[in-house]
Amino acid sequence: MAAAALLLGLCFGDLVHDAYATGSPDAVRALVRHAETREDTLLLRYRLYALTQSPGLIAELPSDLDSASARELALLSALWGYRTSDARLLQLVVYGRRTLGLLNRALEQDPDDPLVMLIDGQSLLFRPGIAGGSKERGLERLKALNRRVHTAPACGVAPLEADIWLWYALHRNDEPDAEVLRRDLLDRELPPLYREFLDAPP
Repeated sequence: MAAAALLLGLCFGDLVHDAYATGSPDAVRALVRHAETREDTLLLRYRLYALTQSPGLIAELPSDLDSASARELALLSALWGYRTSDARLLQLVVYGRRTLGLLNRALEQDPDDPLVMLIDGQSLLFRPGIAGGSKERGLERLKALNRRVHTAPACGVAPLEADIWLWYALHRNDEPDAEVLRRDLLDRELPPLYREFLDAPP
């Protein structure tokens, strides 16, 4: 099925997103053999770790990438960000700086790429304030992403995913519009992962 979709010219990132949204790690793993680029591989690891928290996915990460695109830098930044969650204090400083350095380079290259915008918004929401995190700035970033993907198609970031993350940012900021958007989303035919996210946000 994935091979047929790729032959039809569908975006690999969209296939990965659709598999991810089912909440099934096996659905994402089934696409590994179709990964053709470094970006594809990083994207699969990014999506799989979010589903499984498997240490092996972030155990051996490069500290940098040669001739990297903005998307590749943002994905690697996100993977290093996952590493910080279980890091000891000294590692936390090193990993945190690496995460921010990679993300800043991605933003310098292409701040308006939807995947870069998504990872930047997520980072702002989850980083502590002492490390530059800001739920208010995260909300603004995810509002911009939402406008972007609803205006033009974006490989790997579906409009629904942008809506879900906009809701979460509104929710984190205690905005009254959060409940309005949540009800609208629950009225849709949501894939399992997103319905679970709305019912039990992190």
